[in-house]
Amino acid sequence: MSFELPEGKLYDLTMIKEIAHGNNDFIKKMMQLFLDTIPPALSEMNQHIADHNWPSLGAVAHKIKPSIDTMGIDLLREDIRSLEKNGKESSNLEEIPALMNKLEL
Repeated sequence: MSFELPEGKLYDLTMIKEIAHGNNDFIKKMMQLFLDTIPPALSEMNQHIADHNWPSLGAVAHKIKPSIDTMGIDLLREDIRSLEKNGKESSNLEEIPALMNKLEL
């Protein structure tokens, strides 16, 4: 299954800008933190999928959910929650590969 990125903005920094109160260094640090933490988390999630370790998959999804929300990545808002729920409940396992595929784009 393939997924095409929609046209338009993929993220919205409004929330970070509100928290930063005009501190551009804070905004840059938050963006860098996102870039530093998400790729290893995705790798970890893929390993949990390979190992069929669904509760750990759900735990990592739970851990990165606030980062996706804070960065205003609305396109993935429901997907990360589905990964979290499906992992924690070991349910709807057939949906997990497509959700991960979308998350990794």
